[in-house]
Amino acid sequence: MRTMLELVKARKSAMEALEAHLSAMGDTPDEATLAKFADLKKGVTDLDGQITVRKQVDDLAAAGATLVREASEPVAVEATPAAAPVVTPKAAAPVVPAAPSVPVDKGLGVAALARSLAATKGDVGRAAGFAAKSFGESHPVTKALSQGTDSAGGFLVPTQFIPDMIELLRARTVVRASGPSSIPLVNGKAEIPKMIGGSSAGYIGENTNLPNTQPSFGQITATAKKLGALVPISNDLLRYNAIGAEGIVRDDLIAAIALTEDSQFLRGTGSATAPKGLLNWALSGNKIAANATVNLQNVKNDLGKVQLALENANVRMIRPGWIISPRTRMFLLNLVDGNGNAAFPEVASGQLRGYPYKVSTAVPSNLGAGTDESEIYFVDFADVVLADSMNMTLMASDVAAYHDGSNVQAAFSLDQTVIRVITEHDLVVRHEQSIAVLQAVKWMP
Repeated sequence: MRTMLELVKARKSAMEALEAHLSAMGDTPDEATLAKFADLKKGVTDLDGQITVRKQVDDLAAAGATLVREASEPVAVEATPAAAPVVTPKAAAPVVPAAPSVPVDKGLGVAALARSLAATKGDVGRAAGFAAKSFGESHPVTKALSQGTDSAGGFLVPTQFIPDMIELLRARTVVRASGPSSIPLVNGKAEIPKMIGGSSAGYIGENTNLPNTQPSFGQITATAKKLGALVPISNDLLRYNAIGAEGIVRDDLIAAIALTEDSQFLRGTGSATAPKGLLNWALSGNKIAANATVNLQNVKNDLGKVQLALENANVRMIRPGWIISPRTRMFLLNLVDGNGNAAFPEVASGQLRGYPYKVSTAVPSNLGAGTDESEIYFVDFADVVLADSMNMTLMASDVAAYHDGSNVQAAFSLDQTVIRVITEHDLVVRHEQSIAVLQAVKWMP
């Protein structure tokens, strides 16, 4: 029999087919149209029956499951009364192998919180009951909801759940994955030292004073900027305790946050409410136009120019790396010399001219008057600082509307619940010379 998740997906597809057929039936359907409607309706009801059976089987399996102690949980040992010792022969003692440790899938805690809140339309009290029924009374999610309070801004996610989400975002966003320095935002603000003048040194003779070697410092301030994302969840995942539902919710939450982060961290203009991106941190002299004539030598020259911009500024080159668009990567993979050899063979293994690169669709390929230009970033990420607040709030609604990229969608009519997640962070750069951007790139595969 199919899993609960497979059945829920099948029912959703069957219901969509039924609704599409109903919309096309018209006022006077013929017999064939009515017969097809009956078949589609039967398909939905048959799946409902299978889902009911599957849930009963899953419940029975859960009821018969053996509770395995987690590695961090202490073992309670009942003392034997001294007056009546019980001696068990060694030969009679069974050998019980240690239970293997089961790795915890990261980020599922926040996903379970989101799913519990969505299932109860944001009511924290009812969400605690849902979590207790779904995950158990002692589960960290149940405890967090039981101890938490609701507010106009939503449910504040306990801080112990946040590091896993940041780690997952690090793998999904190219700026985080490139190795910037990471610091916490305490009370929404962090002061970061910045060297604005170098030390001086010189040769001296006997009985001559050493020159003043004190460097001059400034500071930059990172302040919490709120990122909000709306994540629609199918109510089918909430009605049925589908196996893997938390994984789906977690992946949708991460995807929604990651897409917005990449766009803002790369090209954001910066304001009191949004971080400034790398493009706008870069000095004007480090924004270099690519040669309009595209050939192998010009490509090499252009890439060399952005590298040289950092090296000429005495950038430390501790964690340098590239960020490029998918189109640029494909061009570099396909580019060959006059003998048919790959011009940049290292690109196939994630390197470009000796440094790692990341690929993101947040780097546009439709810039310029002809909507055919892209950008290439070369950055020493040791001088980029990502400041993360440990605050995350969740709110659920089944009557909210959201934009799907093309149209405004109503959650109620689509049988969905919308989760609103808000995180706080900022991006600052300690040394603007550590960023160079190649612009007007028209390299086509």
